[in-house]
Amino acid sequence: MKASYTLPAEPSLEELRMLRHLHRTLDELVEESLKNRESLHQTFDRCFPRILELTGARAIALTTRNEELAEQTWTEGPWGDRHPSLLLEEASGVRRLEDGTLVTQPLDVVGTRVGSMGMLFPGDHTGVLESARLVRVLETVAELLDTVLCLVHTAAEKHHLIIQCNQHLSNPVFEVGMDQAVLALSQRVRLPGCLLLYRDAVRPQVLHYRTWRHGHLEYESTERPGPHLERLIQKHGPELLTGVDGSLRHLFGQARGRTSEVVLISGSSSGELLGKIVLWSDEGFSSYTMEIVRVLASGLSQRLLDYNRERIHLSQFFRNNTIDELLRDPAYANHLRPQDQEVGILFADINGFTRICEQGFDSPKAIGRFVDEWSARVVDFIWEHGGVFDKMVGDCVIGLFGPPFFETSRGQRAEAVLRTALDIQEYTASLSARDEVMALCKKVQLPGLGVSIGVNLAHANCGLFGPNRNYTAFSTGMNQTARLQALGAFRETLVMEGARHALAESQDPWVEGLKFGPLTETPVKNVGQPLRYYKLL
Repeated sequence: MKASYTLPAEPSLEELRMLRHLHRTLDELVEESLKNRESLHQTFDRCFPRILELTGARAIALTTRNEELAEQTWTEGPWGDRHPSLLLEEASGVRRLEDGTLVTQPLDVVGTRVGSMGMLFPGDHTGVLESARLVRVLETVAELLDTVLCLVHTAAEKHHLIIQCNQHLSNPVFEVGMDQAVLALSQRVRLPGCLLLYRDAVRPQVLHYRTWRHGHLEYESTERPGPHLERLIQKHGPELLTGVDGSLRHLFGQARGRTSEVVLISGSSSGELLGKIVLWSDEGFSSYTMEIVRVLASGLSQRLLDYNRERIHLSQFFRNNTIDELLRDPAYANHLRPQDQEVGILFADINGFTRICEQGFDSPKAIGRFVDEWSARVVDFIWEHGGVFDKMVGDCVIGLFGPPFFETSRGQRAEAVLRTALDIQEYTASLSARDEVMALCKKVQLPGLGVSIGVNLAHANCGLFGPNRNYTAFSTGMNQTARLQALGAFRETLVMEGARHALAESQDPWVEGLKFGPLTETPVKNVGQPLRYYKLL
């Protein structure tokens, strides 16, 4: 650390010897402190008394940031009535202070001011030659302490940056947290370009990405795709994560005249590759930058695991677009808390399923394959019309319409349930054209494969419930719909009176073209009032 002013006189041979002895002694003390991994307090306790002894100074003080990056002043020797931290804040140089002479100078680490240092000598040393000598003494001391300060401040700033990045990554919205973490990183280290490429938790063959230029978002796979990266993903798919042919390095490195460094992100338990961070720059990256990025990658791995776990959980109930919309909302948990709302309800059950299982299939495995294929498409219909998959009870599929945002009208919810019901009816009937299904139905003496469906519009308490946090609904209306579905005959869709009346709000030609039978009233078990419903013709 050099003083910011020109010294007016050259040191004498005697002074040079003294400065050399001071330098050698302090160098040994500092080396011992570093070897013992001492704190700043311990280091200054070791060095300050020896400095006073070797220089003849009465007192010494140093103000800088401690290991917690909080400003602190360390002192040794008497300073009189004035606190040395206040004296160090004044202009640097040599000046009289009561019966002594104070010499001060700023401290810097890699060109950044990190504090100031001063020594108080007895008597008047403000003459030209004496002032120059005091300045050289202080410079020698400051230069030796520079090593300690540099190491401590670098470690402290690194720790602070890591904490800051991890705080950003804890943002409930994964993408926002990642943007904030990269911006914070780029403000402290040179980061011209950065890419995060990661798998979709529900669809492993799908890759998502975000790229940043100098800390600011440049491209992202959902709303701002990058054309070159899109072509690369279409060509290689998930193989890009292994990077065997160096395609990403070529795209962000050689193709742009830049070098690149890659950090892989892997799952902590399975070791499966979750994603990859790619950096690029004209000049490469320092070991400090790469160490920070590796720590960031470690924190990101855990955040991705948590994010993927949440997506996988939500994918049991919601379609991908709904999950995306939920997870973009920092308060998305509010949408999933139990709440009373009017919802569209659908119960769909295969006709004669018990007979089919007992007489048509030769093994439970065959039953499972059949139900799996049918229910997967039924759930797709529910999602395509904006619904939520509640659960399966045996072969009965239950869907809810309205959750989780409840932005549609009651008429729109009723319409969505009816559209879903008709799609399910058409699909299930179409399976009868298959040779194996036709043979199955003939074996159990059914005219074909059919489904009975109950449709309702009723108030229910919807949200995540139970130890497994499943999205479902509870109400009398749910029980009524289950009983209604049980009344349905072969390929029948029965619609509760409330849902039928809600459709009257619509002016859609499709809705107006629906035909219903007469209002029917039927008492059912465990329901206080008879069910009032229409048959969809």
